[in-house]
Amino acid sequence: MYRTRSVWTRARPVAGGFHQVVASQVTTRVVPHIGAVSRREWNALVGPDAFYTTHGWLDGLRHSFGNDPVVLAEDHAGRLLGGVPTWPGETDPSDLFDLTRMLPGLHIPAEGWLWLGPRRGTQNALVGPAPGTRPILGPLLDRTLALARSRGLDGVVMPYLPSRYALLLAAAHPRARALLHSADTLLPIPQGGLEAYLAKLGRRDRHRRRRELRDLSRSGAQTAWRPFTPDLQDTAVRLITQNRARYGGTPDESWMRRSIAAQRAVGVLDDAYASVVTRDDSPVAIAILYGCGDRLHARYFGFDYARHQPAGEYFVALYQTPLQHAAKAGYRHYHLGISAWPSKIRRGAELVPQAAVILPVNGTVCSDDQAAEHNAQAVRAWRAIAPGRPHAYGPAWSDWVSQDTES
Repeated sequence: MYRTRSVWTRARPVAGGFHQVVASQVTTRVVPHIGAVSRREWNALVGPDAFYTTHGWLDGLRHSFGNDPVVLAEDHAGRLLGGVPTWPGETDPSDLFDLTRMLPGLHIPAEGWLWLGPRRGTQNALVGPAPGTRPILGPLLDRTLALARSRGLDGVVMPYLPSRYALLLAAAHPRARALLHSADTLLPIPQGGLEAYLAKLGRRDRHRRRRELRDLSRSGAQTAWRPFTPDLQDTAVRLITQNRARYGGTPDESWMRRSIAAQRAVGVLDDAYASVVTRDDSPVAIAILYGCGDRLHARYFGFDYARHQPAGEYFVALYQTPLQHAAKAGYRHYHLGISAWPSKIRRGAELVPQAAVILPVNGTVCSDDQAAEHNAQAVRAWRAIAPGRPHAYGPAWSDWVSQDTES
């Protein structure tokens, strides 16, 4: 464990929130894992849209895969002000963490980086009190860069950041670049549940969603929405592993079994739900979703490909069934993840731009002009996915054309 100090400004808590900034000092240090950090203090700094950066999720990863260092920012009295998890990165068939493939045309090496954020995180966030985050980002980046340098790495990268986080982080260092590379999908959850959701869709999309429900009913299948309790664990492991193996993942159930056991141990599954489809009283499909604040997060899907042919279970388990029940539990936003974008847009989802912030130990990965051109081209490419569906594009996309770091 080691520390550095640098001058910064801290937001002083006053009635109504953090807004009065005073001169102070920040201390940064590296701890071996999230277990060395107070759960209460860490979660107090996690925003409502940052489930995968909560202490519980990070601690579950630690139990599953071992220790990953966390860089902390504290004030002179040792109070936690923010932090950033790190992990070594990996290569796998999905290419989700291969910079060469994530950012084609920029010729960025795939290896040699210290990755920031939760292990294999595809929905990242900054940890710190929202109005006071900006002053601590420079010291945090300096410390992560020093950690990368000590390991002989080329630099640091934090991918899958929403616009506001990516632009803030890139502005904290003159050599950092924020580069668009993906998009999350976010579906509003109307208070009226499934019928209110269907009513907001266009006529063609609405008729298709109703047909999916009818087709599944004719197949003899039944649906259920329930807490993800221990009795479902073996079924979930078996079905999710089948789905992962079908799309290039490991057929070994131990990976998923270890992950679920770790999440159960640290309490993450206390707010998890299972969307289950059964035929002849036997589960054939399952989706696991996590609740955090007013947000619901889809994470895993499994299907019994060994014994059944799909009959629309994926769509019903991940869309219709959650939307039928989520509003009653107080959820208002549904994160659907970073795949199958056209299908999710047709179901009413909005694309949320995601960027990687990259900071090499020496130099830059590209010039400001190259970054601006890359991001402008990326915006054009993403807008071409659904040109006739304006609901799919929120105002955050315009930030990447102007590169407005104050937005």
